[in-house]
Amino acid sequence: MDTNQNIKNILITGASGMLGRYLKDVFFDPEADSRIFSLGRNRDNDFSFDLTKDEPDFDGTCFDTVLHCAGTENDDHAMELNYRGTQRLLGSLSSAPPKHFIYISSYRVYSPDAGCDITEACPTEGDGKTGESKRLAETYVYEWARNHGVTLTIVRPARMFGSGVHGETLQLFKDAVNGSYIHIRGNDARVSLVTALDVARGIKGVYRTGGVFNAADGTNPRFIDMMEALSANAGRHSRMTHLPAFWAEWIWRIFRFIPAVDRNLNPRTASRRMKTVTIDGSRFSDTAKFEYHNTINVISRTDPDYPYAE
Repeated sequence: MDTNQNIKNILITGASGMLGRYLKDVFFDPEADSRIFSLGRNRDNDFSFDLTKDEPDFDGTCFDTVLHCAGTENDDHAMELNYRGTQRLLGSLSSAPPKHFIYISSYRVYSPDAGCDITEACPTEGDGKTGESKRLAETYVYEWARNHGVTLTIVRPARMFGSGVHGETLQLFKDAVNGSYIHIRGNDARVSLVTALDVARGIKGVYRTGGVFNAADGTNPRFIDMMEALSANAGRHSRMTHLPAFWAEWIWRIFRFIPAVDRNLNPRTASRRMKTVTIDGSRFSDTAKFEYHNTINVISRTDPDYPYAE
């Protein structure tokens, strides 16, 4: 039990994930009277709990700020972790609510047909189970924070990059490096990107006042530009395989038992990748008073000002 009431305790869930690592660095201040706690499934966390199964027990420790990063892009587990896991966490915090709660949502709360420069005022509909679970969690967190007098910040990052990238983005990186990625000719769809470092920096600048924020660097490159940058990150500049849509469909029909073919050419994935969905993250940077890094340059390791991890 934490008996020192002067210490401002900070809890980060998913602290060993990509964003969680950056948040620990950004919020750590050796001269401040604060302490950072981590919650995750691994035993090396301060609190070891699986939010898909357990409601955490904090043994009387109270928190000034909670940064809830734990989540998944895997549709098979999205509802259990993103939504019900958030409910379990808030249930354990209800008896002693923090002053500030930050929920890491996703750009996928918006419809895949929402189009370009989506602002925070755009209706949320949810893209797949991941988007729907994040949308439901946002609603639940909002009501909980209002009922408990907690300052709430909801951040909806675009596709994030940084040290420790994981999930779908990690698989894209692997496909780009080993030559498994197949691009459908004529697909000039644009995407929004952001570095995890910038998301962490922005959160530090807005969490005391709260609000809902998109996080994206505003460059909105083409999907193929992102894939080529991933290839360059590994020191390879190999040309991506391009196929006409007609041949891509037939190759998937015949060879869909091959994981790389199914990953890249199954109709659901191909359809999503051919839709331009970009979000406007300017309100986040304006409020937090910082400038985004160009994520494509960061991925390709050509940004001279970015603090790359060696």
